[in-house]
Amino acid sequence: MSNLDRSLDKIDLMKLLLFLLVFLVITFSFVFVLIIPNIKEHRVIQAEYKRVLVHKTRVENLFLEREAELSKLKKENAHVIIAFKHPFSQDEFMRYAMQFFSDVSLVEISKSEYKKEFVEYELNVTSTLQTPTNFYHFLEGLNRYKNIVQADFPIHLEADKKSITSTFKIKVYDLNATQPH
Repeated sequence: MSNLDRSLDKIDLMKLLLFLLVFLVITFSFVFVLIIPNIKEHRVIQAEYKRVLVHKTRVENLFLEREAELSKLKKENAHVIIAFKHPFSQDEFMRYAMQFFSDVSLVEISKSEYKKEFVEYELNVTSTLQTPTNFYHFLEGLNRYKNIVQADFPIHLEADKKSITSTFKIKVYDLNATQPH
């Protein structure tokens, strides 16, 4: 007796080829039915992802530019921002005006909401001064005042022998008047 393995001799080659063919048909059918449509869907989703990623990058860059611009504007306009937040006081304004005028009176004409964020005071100012230069210094100083103050036209100046009387309107924008305390 020989020790040679003869188990392969018993295999029917036709059955083996038939099973191999059935296996290949089933495998390829799974590939065509399940994998190939998913590959197409994957490509579509990947293309969409790349498009959205480009858009997101553009938006992020725009956001960073705007954020840098905002911080730059905040630094440049810090005085204005602080002036909007500073509450308006008539006594404080009178003390400021007395630096330029010898006599000042302030009468509130109206108070209205300005774009629902600010309150706009309209005040009538009557003053007496010695030289018109003081009036111009007063107007220039309004740019550095603690509040946002706008002098409105017409400005009425009337001179007599000793002094000049001026009458004009100012508008004060107050942010704190609309916010609850």
